[in-house]
Amino acid sequence: MNQYKSGTGQARNIAYFLVAVALLFLFRSLWTFPVDHSDAIQKYYFAGEILRTGDWSILLHNHHTLRWAAMLPQIGLTWLLGTRYEVFYILPLLMFSLYVVLIIFSMRNILNLSQQLLLVSILLAEPLSFHVSNQYLISGLGIFFAFAGILALVSRTKRPKQAVVLAGVLFFLAYGAHVTYLSFAAGGFLWLMLFQRKPARAIIFCATILTLFVIETLVFDYLSDWQFVFGRLEGLAGSPHIARNPDYAPVTFIQLLTRWLMLPAPHLLLCLSFFVTMRWLWVQKKVDGEVPAFIECTFLVGLSFAFVITFAVYSIDPIRPVQLLLVRYLIPILPFASIMTVFMLSRLVAKFPNRSVLRVEAISSVMAVLILLLMPTFTLDFFSDKFKAFMWSADEQYTEFAEMFRDGELNLLGRQKIVHSMIARFKYPAEIRNLETGLSVIELSPKALCVHELVKTPLRLNYEECVE
Repeated sequence: MNQYKSGTGQARNIAYFLVAVALLFLFRSLWTFPVDHSDAIQKYYFAGEILRTGDWSILLHNHHTLRWAAMLPQIGLTWLLGTRYEVFYILPLLMFSLYVVLIIFSMRNILNLSQQLLLVSILLAEPLSFHVSNQYLISGLGIFFAFAGILALVSRTKRPKQAVVLAGVLFFLAYGAHVTYLSFAAGGFLWLMLFQRKPARAIIFCATILTLFVIETLVFDYLSDWQFVFGRLEGLAGSPHIARNPDYAPVTFIQLLTRWLMLPAPHLLLCLSFFVTMRWLWVQKKVDGEVPAFIECTFLVGLSFAFVITFAVYSIDPIRPVQLLLVRYLIPILPFASIMTVFMLSRLVAKFPNRSVLRVEAISSVMAVLILLLMPTFTLDFFSDKFKAFMWSADEQYTEFAEMFRDGELNLLGRQKIVHSMIARFKYPAEIRNLETGLSVIELSPKALCVHELVKTPLRLNYEECVE
């Protein structure tokens, strides 16, 4: 009887989870806009090329296609839905919805209702993560796999070793989305060793990741006709995008640290709060004797990522970072910082005289309002400007653009012309043949309109008379 009740409860939780994901997906789709990043468009285009040609060696094309954990789901979605332009939006919106709901479900027994609303508000109102979730820029994918891995590690199950193997698989999938996301796994290892003191499980965790790495290496060696020795990592090392390119200037040690100052003020405050938590969490554990396992693991996973993204270099003299000093590489830390900030506030609130539940709830609600007010004016501008629900008309508008380009009615100009031609060729690969990625000069028609960018909606607002 108890097993039946337990099974029913699990089924109900899964149903609630799926409904929440679906509702958040629909809500998020109201703030969709034209894809504006070449990294995302390349994933859509090359996924279609792999399906069209059957040539899986296309995965070796560049550092974007080498991110197989991002490419394979996009290939599957394109196979399922074809060349409808909605496929540009489904995966990034789904990953965003999945990790937000997963976080809230994981925190529901740690935070009270108003504190959960505070966390949801921060996760949804934080514009950097919200912006990249409009297109397939893989941070959402990595964040989802990281939190799914954390949940597998801290789950209370009768088969803990299987859960550790599952966690290893999920963290490896995060690495498959972006090589720096392997740092998430370091946090999981540290949690098993330092907080759980389970070296046997830590070994199983590492063995799982190492086994998958060997399999990945062999697969990419095979795709390269055995020209690679170290598989995907060798392909990434040869990418001109990597910071080891001599065109990228060396940096100072101080610049490694001050890269965090590139974040807008509210995001920087979240990150500072996260780093302060390091000392606070240690004191809290000594005083209270226990901190929820999900919080411990989340903190260590986030801290491992922050450490690697800050100090990973391939040259010491001069100092050359593995990744460029760009804001978007810091975005994965923000959900971790949001969780730790709200958790810390919840514990600070708990220290107040608890004369009534109403008082605690009121304080938490006030905190929610204050933190949201820290979001600068550009947040409101961002959301009002992006309230377009472009996803639901994407196929109609992008198809018209592709047809006009195919028929010679549009001239593509500017540094994004090759990327924009990819959008058109995604729909009409056979008809649009004059494209060699990164090399071609797209022929211009004297009677056509000119397109420099595709950011305004409707898309026709981007078509202008050509000026010599």
